[in-house]
Amino acid sequence: MKRPRLLWKLAILLLCTPLAHGKDNPAATASYEKALQQLKSGDLKIDFKALRIDCAASKYECEADPDQIKPLSSLLNSKKFDQALKKVNQLLEKVFVDAELHYIAFIANSESGNKEKAEFHKAVLRGLLDSVQENKHGQSEDDAFVVINVREEYTFLRFSHMQVTKQSLGHKEGHTYDIMVCQDTSNKGREVTVYFNVDIPTQRLIDVFTK
Repeated sequence: MKRPRLLWKLAILLLCTPLAHGKDNPAATASYEKALQQLKSGDLKIDFKALRIDCAASKYECEADPDQIKPLSSLLNSKKFDQALKKVNQLLEKVFVDAELHYIAFIANSESGNKEKAEFHKAVLRGLLDSVQENKHGQSEDDAFVVINVREEYTFLRFSHMQVTKQSLGHKEGHTYDIMVCQDTSNKGREVTVYFNVDIPTQRLIDVFTK
């Protein structure tokens, strides 16, 4: 009876870990590269959702390793903004659609007096988070937020002032959902249940096991 529980824990671990398997769709890669070039040139009117979805299917990484984020947070807390800026810029060269990296870049640039760059990263951060929310409320499977990895869920919830207290997986009509029970810290800890469509990271997990 222990084996199913072990496999379940392994599946959750892999869903929360950056995966590079089962990717490299040439069309998605080309589309991502084109949009990324436009964005880096200052075009903030790109389709941020398409950018994220294309990244998930491309050869590029879409999420930073948590072990790389922790030192950056420590540098910010220690007010070593120049060092934080150098390291976050290096990470952004590899992983551009990780919203938390843009938040760190926004803080580091702001504190270093780089107003224009700070505003750019702030705009990208908003674009990425807004593209997760779209016009949805995340209150049911039919209204779920679409994410490309589990890290996006936690980043989105954190910026929405939500603290996760319970997590479970659900299925409906061939789709997979992460169901997060949260406390809304901006509203006296009111309990809120938030639904995320995790078809993309789930398919990547299946690809890993079936290769």
